Amino acid sequence: MFGKKVIVKFKDGKILKGWTENFSPNKETFHLYKTEEFSEKGEKDIVEIKFSSLKVVFFVKSHKGDKDYKKVRTFEGQPKITPSQRKIIVTCNDDEKIYGTTLGYNPNKKGFFIYPIDPKDNNERIFIIQESVKSVKLLEFDKNN
Repeated sequence: MFGKKVIVKFKDGKILKGWTENFSPNKETFHLYKTEEFSEKGEKDIVEIKFSSLKVVFFVKSHKGDKDYKKVRTFEGQPKITPSQRKIIVTCNDDEKIYGTTLGYNPNKKGFFIYPIDPKDNNERIFIIQESVKSVKLLEFDKNN
């Protein structure tokens, strides 16, 4: 289909699945081409998404995923395959915790990317909107990895 597969989660809990070709954290909006599953009669198949309405954007391997898969919630024993070894635990305003690594975190930016620590995770990377963050815990940087 188009561009990168994404699942967007809004602040109000609404979820849309689709593709995007013009995602940029430096813009205020991007376009989502909805999957057939999320296209309803009378709705546009292309939606303009405003960052201000979002909690998180998941860049995924598959739109289906595995709802029974138990995500890894620890850094212990995980292979070091992410682009960065800067470990981060993000707690969102709704108390959801997201574990991963990041190339950089700046609380003054609109958001930031993290990479899942679990190679079996359906997410390739995650963009978290700063307004949706309750707290961020940066763990000690491991210079040897």
